[in-house]
Amino acid sequence: MKKTYTLILLLCSTLGLWAQGVKPLPTLSVEGKWLVDRHGNHVVLHGVMDTPSCWFNSGRWGWSYDNDGRLRCLNYFEKVFTGLEEAKCTVFRLHLEPAWTNDPNAGYTYPGATGQAADATGEADIRKFNPSRLTSFLKTLYFPLAKKAMNHGMYVVVRPPGVCPHDLKVGDYYQQYLTTVWDIVSKNDSIRKYAGQISLELANEPVNMKNRYGQTDAKALHDYFQPIVDKIRANGFTGIIWIPGTGWQSHYEDYAKHPIQGQNIGYAVHDYEGWYGCSEGNANAQNKIRQFHSQVPVVDNYPVIITEVDWSPKKPGTGHYNEHGVWVESNYGTWATASTSKWGKAFKAVLDHYGNISMTLSGTDCLIDVEQLLKDGSVVPAFGGLEEACGKACMDWYAAYYYQDWPHADDETSSEKSLTVQSLALKGDSLAMLVGEAVHPQLLATFMTGRTEDVTARATIETDGSSIELAGTLLRAVREGRSTVKATYTDGLGNSADTEFCVDARFFRFDSRYVTTNIGGAAGVYNEKNHAMKPAADGQIGWQYDIDADMSDYRYLVVRLREPQTCDARLNIYTDANLQQGYTSEPFGEQTLIAIDLGAATYTSGTGKGQPLDTKRVRTISFSGSGSGYMILTDIYLTNNDDFSPHTAAITHATNSRPTATDAIFTLSGQRVAKASAKAGIYIVDGRKLLIK
Repeated sequence: MKKTYTLILLLCSTLGLWAQGVKPLPTLSVEGKWLVDRHGNHVVLHGVMDTPSCWFNSGRWGWSYDNDGRLRCLNYFEKVFTGLEEAKCTVFRLHLEPAWTNDPNAGYTYPGATGQAADATGEADIRKFNPSRLTSFLKTLYFPLAKKAMNHGMYVVVRPPGVCPHDLKVGDYYQQYLTTVWDIVSKNDSIRKYAGQISLELANEPVNMKNRYGQTDAKALHDYFQPIVDKIRANGFTGIIWIPGTGWQSHYEDYAKHPIQGQNIGYAVHDYEGWYGCSEGNANAQNKIRQFHSQVPVVDNYPVIITEVDWSPKKPGTGHYNEHGVWVESNYGTWATASTSKWGKAFKAVLDHYGNISMTLSGTDCLIDVEQLLKDGSVVPAFGGLEEACGKACMDWYAAYYYQDWPHADDETSSEKSLTVQSLALKGDSLAMLVGEAVHPQLLATFMTGRTEDVTARATIETDGSSIELAGTLLRAVREGRSTVKATYTDGLGNSADTEFCVDARFFRFDSRYVTTNIGGAAGVYNEKNHAMKPAADGQIGWQYDIDADMSDYRYLVVRLREPQTCDARLNIYTDANLQQGYTSEPFGEQTLIAIDLGAATYTSGTGKGQPLDTKRVRTISFSGSGSGYMILTDIYLTNNDDFSPHTAAITHATNSRPTATDAIFTLSGQRVAKASAKAGIYIVDGRKLLIK
């Protein structure tokens, strides 16, 4: 909630800014479950992580960790930060790369490594950690990198050198190592000076945690990290501290009972394909939202930042084993293999549902094409702008998020006019949604000085329509239809403004972001301009719903084609998210109007085979084909009209009965056919069986 400002007559020049990009960076703190600026505005951050590593940076600044390498590294990141600023990044996760803090002297061993497990290898091995090198490079490399990021409009989350060993225990050597790291960092004058812009993430990917006796204990996480927090606060660092969970930063249930104590506390989470009950093959947004809450319940009371996430679709190649020993098929260059239209859509639904989750992709190369940036200074999405990869998706998302939940300058002061709301409007004239979709409408308030601000999080909304359900400012389309939504915003002085807008919810939309091309297998081709579809031989194209879509109020599902299809097309209706229970039509053949009688349709696959199709629980409507040729849709819709024209009247009751016209002939699977062209077999006519010989 925005706090009442001290009123003065002069309007500070920074007040004209209506989006992120305020410099110097405003100070952030934690208020309830929100990051907030000094005026109480909610802030949500989006960006990337990176590490000053020769290997991680692909040798672009060389392969040495000497002074020349340090200077080249700083110059390299100056170029990278310029590109990230243009890509609308507002946060940068900085890894205190252990290649710099490790002592190259063969005879050196860190005394604090005593007790380290034999299987602690790679970045989990701290035997070469040298505290004096951390102190030195904090001044000459790490903080200069942080300052450069801040100069380009990015808050900085600092992560310690390396990764956690697999097993941790309260009081162990690694807890002491982390205490030493954060003692050095939080004593640094520059880090303390920028406590409102620099935050600290205490550890990277703890896996198992036991109490000091080696026992499973709900208080173990608290007992492990609370002393480190206390040490940081004792050193005078007042900024935000991000607390990790176990299970590679996916389990935070114990913090619900035993939270970390103190001010400015948030929780750092990771998210990859397959986590939180959401895989590429089962990318159900609502299930993921529920499972995320089950594993990360702290999201209700604290700000959360997802500090690692990425995805790109399958690509022919050899693949690799991930850190869990699971084989991962090759992709376009990310750790996780998934697509934007499936897994990415569910991931974004979590961000939009909770509203207080910031994020950083797991590398700069996951967002922008760094090689292209270095070549000519242009900022383009990674992976060639591939629509199904995180680079293109997040560049689009970040551009939209840039105008929401942004921080205002610390010294911003206001006149009464600048605080008095004059009008409220939806960004855009109306809101088009797919049934099952959930969105926060973007509400823009205009103040008497002309200043415009996104006030979605502070508005109240109500609706008179049955097609929309509300949860705060979250709108969910639950059935087809138009609803009027009224939004109201009250400013800090008690003045109110409201607006009304239409929400149009449909079962079918032809925007490419709603059409999934790789349902159940390989990706086909979809041309949004002319609605042309080419399903892959082992995949389907169509619409998937995040909730059970209730189509039982309608008698027919109608598909109209511009011309006869050439891909051996069939229509599929699935009533489960795994595509096991469903109905598949006969091939379309030469027909350009295909009408499926939903009342007569029966399951053709799954355990319910032969039983009536449950049209109250539709999860997918798709087209399958031979893998060659196209089908071009002019429309697809549900109707109750016996002439198969679009249904325009409001639905008031269920009418899922069979047609009464005696010339209406349907196959046993529910597809309408012309009586004159019907082949020998059994058909349904006016609800009765008809044998044609």
